[in-house]
Amino acid sequence: MDAPTNFSILDNRDNVIKYFNIIKRMLNQKEYTQMNLRKITSIDLPTLCLLGAFMLDRNTRSEYLEVTSPLSNSVAYRFFEEAQFENMILNERRPNFNNGAFLSRSKDEVDDKAIGDILTKTVNYFGEKNRQRLRDIHPIIIEIVTNTADHASLDSSYTLPWIINTYETKDSNGNKVKQYCIIDMGVGIYETLINKVNKQSQGKSLWYTIIKRENSQGEFFRQAIPNGLQSRTTLPQRGKGIKYIYDTVSGDDMYKRFEIITNKTKINLVNLGSVEKDSSENLPATIYYWEACIQ
Repeated sequence: MDAPTNFSILDNRDNVIKYFNIIKRMLNQKEYTQMNLRKITSIDLPTLCLLGAFMLDRNTRSEYLEVTSPLSNSVAYRFFEEAQFENMILNERRPNFNNGAFLSRSKDEVDDKAIGDILTKTVNYFGEKNRQRLRDIHPIIIEIVTNTADHASLDSSYTLPWIINTYETKDSNGNKVKQYCIIDMGVGIYETLINKVNKQSQGKSLWYTIIKRENSQGEFFRQAIPNGLQSRTTLPQRGKGIKYIYDTVSGDDMYKRFEIITNKTKINLVNLGSVEKDSSENLPATIYYWEACIQ
């Protein structure tokens, strides 16, 4: 099945999510299925990472799946190479993450050293003089992946990969830009909160009131995040929640965008007042994507 030519979840969200959902349904029916990427003309980092996470997810019937890469002379193929896509999906993980370009979890713990290496590479890219300015990159990543690792599985024998990847580029003015993406394969933030609310008595949760009032998932997040949207448990190791990230990035012009794509919503933490229309398609995962630029 041909992928959308504009294979970008940032710019073509509905069609990209629909494509993954169709592929998923075909695999669940044990149909031998091909994801044909040969005709794609554009792709972005979060879509590339979503593809890798989808292929590695234990819920994907990968024995029925074949993925064909973009044409070797295409811009999309060069992006696959530069973002080290093949390394993300290797069965054997690299023994170290010294380049900080990607990280795949195969144990129920966070590799703090590897995340530290990502910060080191970021400092090397922007320059040592900007180290203090970049200090929040490390706790942001720790916040996201600690939350993911702590709820991913209670079965120590179960390995669910998640992806961190970075990509270095420049904006139209020639300024250095570093892109970051983390994929959390699960049910998605909104569906998690719905499940939590349904288990609580009415009136016990602030989210119960907002969820029942708002038809738009995007509008729900716009209201909920500044008020302290937290993880579904109150365990201290689960972190401070999305509000911590929102408070960090919304007041720092180094972050040009910080997108969260989950279920039917796509929100930008640096411009939370602008809410995109809910997607007609549901993404059972959470994508964190952001860009840092020091001018």
